[in-house]
Amino acid sequence: MASGETMSENVGTATVIVDKTANAAPLGFTGLGLAAVLLSLSYIGIYPVESMIVSMAIFLGGFAQVFAGIMSWKKGDIFAGTAFSAFGLFWFSLAGLLVMPAIGWAEASSGTAMAAYLFIWGVYTFVMLVATMRIGVRALQFVFVTLFLLFMLLAVVNATGSTGLLIVAGYVGLVMGLGALYTALGMVMNEVHGKTVIPL
Repeated sequence: MASGETMSENVGTATVIVDKTANAAPLGFTGLGLAAVLLSLSYIGIYPVESMIVSMAIFLGGFAQVFAGIMSWKKGDIFAGTAFSAFGLFWFSLAGLLVMPAIGWAEASSGTAMAAYLFIWGVYTFVMLVATMRIGVRALQFVFVTLFLLFMLLAVVNATGSTGLLIVAGYVGLVMGLGALYTALGMVMNEVHGKTVIPL
């Protein structure tokens, strides 16, 4: 290198990508809550299971929760990503169980088959409930406790055909759905105000 020349160095700059996506959990809990409340009212006997229930199961119970699950997964939240995606797919499967026999694609499931289906989902919910104990959010724990009870009650209802127990399950589902809506709205209000307005 000749005298007087200087050597310059090109130093690369790191690009930091900031994740500005919002918390998708309120959407997931909203989908769960609204779908559960409306389905539970049919168990209580307010109205029969009809197209409104199927539509809510597909679009709010299904799509809203799966979308929330995917967004949660992208943010690195494995619990929310797994829970919302799994329960969203549950609502899709429930809609399929209602629709497919009606359009002649498959035979209606027997009471025993539905009992097994709901029992397995109850076991899965219990495992997820155990995980919520580590997270420590009381509202979340309440939703999973009541959801576990709902699945188990509905499993017994389908195994025995008890209409009285179905009404009990309806009220448990109603409480669970309202708990999910409380959790969703609490998350939104606390985020908007930047402080704890609604305790969770």
